[in-house]
Amino acid sequence: MMHSRKIESFMNRIHERALRLVYGDKNASFEELLERDSSVSIHQRNLQCLAIEIFKILKGFAPTIMNELFEYKEPCSYDIRNRSEFKRTNVRTVTYWENSISHLGPKIWDLVPAEMKSLDSLSQFKTAIKGWKTGNCPCRICKTYISQVGFI
Repeated sequence: MMHSRKIESFMNRIHERALRLVYGDKNASFEELLERDSSVSIHQRNLQCLAIEIFKILKGFAPTIMNELFEYKEPCSYDIRNRSEFKRTNVRTVTYWENSISHLGPKIWDLVPAEMKSLDSLSQFKTAIKGWKTGNCPCRICKTYISQVGFI
């Protein structure tokens, strides 16, 4: 997320080699090894960390500089099913906006299940988010990576 695809694939290869060594399995795919170990890829872990930071912002645990990254929507008088808490602006450039935390954060937060969003304590949210895997990541890197490899 905040590093290049080259570094991410390097870390995933190291993770895969370690899992192959631990389980002694040379034929299983990386996805099968991750399921056996009940762990996630580096990118999934980054998305989980981003969701934790947004949870901190919404609950008031984050520093003020983190609060300034996101703009909140005005409260709505009527009930909307999948209402996002954050404003989304139109993307003007890929390099400086689509890959930024302020653009990707609200999209990731919208993918987090409502049961997890309703938790009160940070420790409960952290344990719940560790089991969360998103299948449809909105970031640009995922779309190209999925088309090449087949999974995140």
